[in-house]
Order: sequence, then C-alpha cells, then structure tokens
Amino acid sequence: MTAPQPVFTGADHLCVVTRDLDTAIRTWSDHYGVGPWQVYAYDESTMEATYCDVTGALPMLAALCSLSDTFRLEVIQPLTQAGPYHDSLAAHGDADHLHHVRLAAVDTAVARAALARQGREVVYDAAFAGADASGPRLHARYYDTVPDLGFLLELSERPASFAMPDPVRVYPPVSPAR
Repeated sequence: MTAPQPVFTGADHLCVVTRDLDTAIRTWSDHYGVGPWQVYAYDESTMEATYCDVTGALPMLAALCSLSDTFRLEVIQPLTQAGPYHDSLAAHGDADHLHHVRLAAVDTAVARAALARQGREVVYDAAFAGADASGPRLHARYYDTVPDLGFLLELSERPASFAMPDPVRVYPPVSPAR
C-alpha cells in the first residue's frame, strides 16, 4: 500500500476555547510570556456561521497571538449558549482545552476532497468580515476529526485582499510612543 500524498503544508494556528478570555490571555502572557494578544469581537455584523444545520451569528471573542511569521495561538470565548465553542466547553466540564487546529494547504480544494474521502464532515462553516466590512470574507470550516485526532481540524480560505479588522483591544496594553 502506498502512502497518501501530503495534503497539508504546515500548521497555521491552534485554538483553545475558554469561558473567560481575559483570564486565559493574562495567564498566557503574565505566566508564560506569550503575547501580545489582539482581541476581536464577532457578532451578526461581522460573521455568519452554520453549525448543526442552523445558520446565523454565533457571537464570540477571539484573541490571536503570533508565535512566528507562520504560526499563531488563538483563544476563543463564546458569548452565547449555542455553537461549537459552547458545546465543546460543556462536553469538557467548562475546562479550557484544545478545540481545533488550523492546517495550511497549498490547495484547499484538494485538502477538502481528502477530508471528504476520509468521511470527515464539515461541522462548522463560517465567514468573517475583515477590515473592509463590505470586502471579501475569510471562510473557515471545521471538520470532525475528533475520532481520529482528538480535536477538530480547520481549513480556511483567505482572499488575497482580506485584512484583519482592528482589534477591540490588545493585551498587554501597548504603551503609546513618546
């Protein structure tokens, strides 16, 4: 039997889900020296998602921290009693835990097809607005790889012209230049 051709080219980020984003990013920063964290707020004006066959906004806070030019940490706090983050926290006794890993792929269509051949279904499909709210959106999909990997696998499509919006805050706060 021949080994399958590599589909993924690296890891983009890993995501921890939490009930308390501020405490989580303070712990990462103050105890482990990981930061700064850029915090983004998502609601019906900045995202649309489909989860468990229901489409709409699933409000959340998301914090991102770059560890290198190609790898980030993400911490997400759900702001509603529905959605993949809330459900995952409930399944883990509300403890912070690894929720998903986003892998990079040269060709996302090939990666999606490979996951489909494995029988891995999309369990979450979302589009996020960038700095230009009327511009192209980043599209993210979570695949159910929990039985094989213990977490969800994310693939995303980021249009070349997509830019992240301004964060709602940064931790630790950045001192103004003098």
